[in-house]
Amino acid sequence: AAAAPAGLEESLSAVAAALAEHGPFDGLLGFSQGAALAAMVCALRARGDPRFPVAFAVLVAGFASRAPAHGHFYREPIALPTLHIVGDTDAVIAAPLSRELAQCFVEPVVLTHPGGHFIPAAAAQKKAYLEFLERFCPGQGQ
Repeated sequence: AAAAPAGLEESLSAVAAALAEHGPFDGLLGFSQGAALAAMVCALRARGDPRFPVAFAVLVAGFASRAPAHGHFYREPIALPTLHIVGDTDAVIAAPLSRELAQCFVEPVVLTHPGGHFIPAAAAQKKAYLEFLERFCPGQGQ
Protein backbone atom coordinates (compact mmCIF):
# COMPACT_ATOMS: atom_id res chain seq x y z
CA ALA A 1 0.00 0.00 0.00
CA ALA A 2 1.33 3.37 -0.98
CA ALA A 3 -0.17 6.57 0.38
CA ALA A 4 0.82 8.45 -2.78
CA PRO A 5 1.21 5.92 -5.60
CA ALA A 6 2.92 7.11 -8.74
CA GLY A 7 2.69 6.06 -12.34
CA LEU A 8 -0.92 4.93 -12.73
CA GLU A 9 -1.85 7.46 -15.40
CA GLU A 10 1.29 6.63 -17.36
CA SER A 11 0.50 2.91 -17.10
CA LEU A 12 -3.11 3.41 -18.21
CA SER A 13 -1.88 5.51 -21.14
CA ALA A 14 0.58 2.76 -22.12
CA VAL A 15 -2.21 0.15 -22.09
CA ALA A 16 -4.51 2.43 -24.11
CA ALA A 17 -1.72 3.09 -26.65
CA ALA A 18 -0.96 -0.64 -27.01
CA LEU A 19 -4.64 -1.43 -27.56
CA ALA A 20 -4.94 1.32 -30.16
CA GLU A 21 -1.67 0.63 -31.99
CA HIS A 22 -1.58 -3.16 -31.92
CA GLY A 23 -5.26 -4.10 -31.62
CA PRO A 24 -7.94 -4.92 -31.88
CA PHE A 25 -7.83 -7.26 -28.91
CA ASP A 26 -10.75 -9.22 -27.50
CA GLY A 27 -9.45 -9.25 -23.93
CA LEU A 28 -6.62 -8.66 -21.49
CA LEU A 29 -4.35 -11.05 -19.62
CA GLY A 30 -2.73 -9.71 -16.48
CA PHE A 31 -0.35 -11.43 -14.07
CA SER A 32 0.31 -10.27 -10.50
CA GLN A 33 0.83 -6.49 -10.54
CA GLY A 34 -0.28 -6.56 -14.18
CA ALA A 35 -3.52 -8.20 -13.06
CA ALA A 36 -4.03 -5.39 -10.55
CA LEU A 37 -3.62 -2.87 -13.38
CA ALA A 38 -5.85 -4.91 -15.71
CA ALA A 39 -8.58 -4.89 -13.05
CA MET A 40 -8.43 -1.09 -13.01
CA VAL A 41 -8.68 -1.10 -16.80
CA CYS A 42 -11.73 -3.36 -16.48
CA ALA A 43 -13.34 -0.89 -14.09
CA LEU A 44 -12.77 1.96 -16.52
CA ARG A 45 -14.05 -0.12 -19.44
CA ALA A 46 -17.18 -1.08 -17.50
CA ARG A 47 -17.82 2.65 -16.95
CA GLY A 48 -17.61 3.25 -20.69
CA ASP A 49 -14.04 4.52 -21.09
CA PRO A 50 -13.45 4.28 -24.87
CA ARG A 51 -9.69 3.87 -24.47
CA PHE A 52 -10.15 0.26 -23.39
CA PRO A 53 -12.30 -1.63 -25.93
CA VAL A 54 -11.99 -5.13 -24.44
CA ALA A 55 -14.73 -7.68 -23.79
CA PHE A 56 -13.12 -9.68 -20.95
CA ALA A 57 -10.02 -10.18 -18.82
CA VAL A 58 -8.05 -13.07 -17.37
CA LEU A 59 -6.49 -12.02 -14.07
CA VAL A 60 -3.81 -14.30 -12.63
CA ALA A 61 -2.66 -13.72 -9.04
CA GLY A 62 -4.40 -10.36 -9.05
CA PHE A 63 -5.17 -8.08 -6.14
CA ALA A 64 -6.95 -4.81 -5.48
CA SER A 65 -4.73 -1.81 -4.90
CA ARG A 66 -4.64 -0.71 -1.28
CA ALA A 67 -3.80 2.88 -2.20
CA PRO A 68 -6.57 5.19 -1.01
CA ALA A 69 -6.34 7.09 -4.31
CA HIS A 70 -7.38 3.90 -6.13
CA GLY A 71 -10.44 3.12 -4.00
CA HIS A 72 -12.81 4.48 -6.63
CA PHE A 73 -11.97 1.58 -8.96
CA TYR A 74 -13.65 -0.89 -6.59
CA ARG A 75 -16.63 1.04 -5.17
CA GLU A 76 -19.07 -0.24 -7.78
CA PRO A 77 -19.26 -3.85 -8.98
CA ILE A 78 -17.24 -4.17 -12.19
CA ALA A 79 -19.49 -5.48 -14.94
CA LEU A 80 -16.97 -7.08 -17.28
CA PRO A 81 -16.50 -10.84 -17.62
CA THR A 82 -13.38 -12.07 -15.86
CA LEU A 83 -11.54 -15.29 -15.15
CA HIS A 84 -9.52 -15.11 -11.92
CA ILE A 85 -6.70 -17.63 -11.43
CA VAL A 86 -5.84 -18.16 -7.76
CA GLY A 87 -2.89 -20.18 -6.44
CA ASP A 88 -3.65 -21.78 -3.07
CA THR A 89 0.01 -21.69 -2.08
CA ASP A 90 0.94 -18.36 -3.69
CA ALA A 91 3.48 -16.78 -1.34
CA VAL A 92 3.68 -13.53 -3.35
CA ILE A 93 -0.02 -12.65 -3.70
CA ALA A 94 -1.91 -14.62 -1.07
CA ALA A 95 -5.00 -16.43 -2.31
CA PRO A 96 -7.39 -14.35 -0.14
CA LEU A 97 -6.20 -11.19 -1.90
CA SER A 98 -6.99 -12.66 -5.32
CA ARG A 99 -10.40 -13.84 -4.10
CA GLU A 100 -11.09 -10.39 -2.71
CA LEU A 101 -10.38 -8.88 -6.13
CA ALA A 102 -12.74 -11.38 -7.78
CA GLN A 103 -15.52 -10.23 -5.47
CA CYS A 104 -15.25 -6.74 -7.01
CA PHE A 105 -16.62 -8.15 -10.28
CA VAL A 106 -20.11 -9.13 -11.37
CA GLU A 107 -20.23 -12.92 -11.81
CA PRO A 108 -16.48 -13.61 -11.84
CA VAL A 109 -15.23 -17.06 -12.77
CA VAL A 110 -12.66 -18.22 -10.23
CA LEU A 111 -10.22 -21.03 -10.98
CA THR A 112 -8.18 -22.22 -8.01
CA HIS A 113 -5.07 -24.34 -8.41
CA PRO A 114 -2.87 -25.97 -5.76
CA GLY A 115 0.29 -24.17 -6.84
CA GLY A 116 1.91 -20.83 -6.23
CA HIS A 117 2.72 -17.64 -8.13
CA PHE A 118 2.54 -18.83 -11.73
CA ILE A 119 0.10 -19.42 -14.58
CA PRO A 120 -0.93 -23.07 -14.29
CA ALA A 121 -0.95 -25.08 -17.51
CA ALA A 122 -2.15 -28.55 -16.53
CA ALA A 123 -4.97 -30.15 -18.51
CA ALA A 124 -7.64 -29.18 -15.97
CA GLN A 125 -6.67 -25.52 -16.10
CA LYS A 126 -6.40 -25.50 -19.89
CA LYS A 127 -9.93 -26.87 -20.06
CA ALA A 128 -11.18 -24.09 -17.78
CA TYR A 129 -9.41 -21.44 -19.90
CA LEU A 130 -10.99 -22.78 -23.07
CA GLU A 131 -14.44 -22.93 -21.50
CA PHE A 132 -14.15 -19.30 -20.41
CA LEU A 133 -12.78 -18.10 -23.77
CA GLU A 134 -15.40 -20.06 -25.71
CA ARG A 135 -17.95 -17.50 -24.48
CA PHE A 136 -16.27 -14.87 -26.63
CA CYS A 137 -15.28 -16.86 -29.73
CA PRO A 138 -17.77 -19.75 -30.04
CA GLY A 139 -16.37 -22.73 -31.92
CA GLN A 140 -12.78 -21.46 -31.83
CA GLY A 141 -11.58 -23.42 -28.81
CA GLN A 142 -10.94 -26.69 -30.60
